[in-house]
Amino acid sequence: MDTCITVWHWSNHPRWYDEGLKETLRLIAEAGFTHINWNPDSGSSYWYAKSEIGFIADCIKNAGLKTKSVHATNGVNVVTEKPHLPKESRKDIHSPNAWQREAAVELLQNRIDLAVALGSPDVVLHVDIRDEFHRSDETKAAFYEPLCKTLDAIQPYCLETGIKIAVENLFRASVKTYLELYNILFERYPAQFLGVCYDTGHWEIAEPGGFSLLDRFGDRVIATHLHDNFSAQDDHLLPFDGKIDWEACTKAIAATPYSTPVNFETPYDSYGLSEASFYHRANAVAVKIETMIAEARRLKNT
Repeated sequence: MDTCITVWHWSNHPRWYDEGLKETLRLIAEAGFTHINWNPDSGSSYWYAKSEIGFIADCIKNAGLKTKSVHATNGVNVVTEKPHLPKESRKDIHSPNAWQREAAVELLQNRIDLAVALGSPDVVLHVDIRDEFHRSDETKAAFYEPLCKTLDAIQPYCLETGIKIAVENLFRASVKTYLELYNILFERYPAQFLGVCYDTGHWEIAEPGGFSLLDRFGDRVIATHLHDNFSAQDDHLLPFDGKIDWEACTKAIAATPYSTPVNFETPYDSYGLSEASFYHRANAVAVKIETMIAEARRLKNT
């Protein structure tokens, strides 16, 4: 059975981008996973050189793994990168300044090149929206005009390469705002270019116990980030270790045309386990989730 988990950057390894990466991929494969989601440098302004892209692709291939998704960037990672930079990002998909926005488009192209080399069908993108951006026609225009200029600019490259952009649901706005965001984007952009990355933990914070995103836009789901929490903060736990109703969640995913495997987005250092032990535990949970989705689809089609 195909299963997928996210690869994170473990800075405690002195040479993670070489020996450390190879070791992580080996442990993931030995635990039974077949696919990975590439997450290192997600959100950051770091630029992958061609030699790096080739090396990463070779490492994944040599481990016997496939790439389900690549996490792209909207310009800067506010957690790992922003504290060390000036307050203003030099690359920003939301910027009203053409040069900053165009720099972000080039950065997105770099991640699309990575996705092509890794054989990933999509890249995941954060769109940082807040409720106040929908307060009036003026605030909507200030938010959507730069964003759509960015998407307009990157769309031809995506269509040329065949790589889709999956806009991830975050948790800093209300359910109403997120649904309106997707409605606006999907009315403007076709499914062969833009879709949803459904993040279970983020949506649980926005709408505890609810699945209205899947109910409304399930046909546009092209990527997934599965993790659990207690409806209050972004814990990134393994499924069944929080309070998400996974019976209901897997049925909701099964009702969409999403092509499995789903991707687990729990970092191994969330648990007091060795890396190897964590991946074995995570794959057992992944198999359970995949089985639940398959069974829900079987019952739906009988």
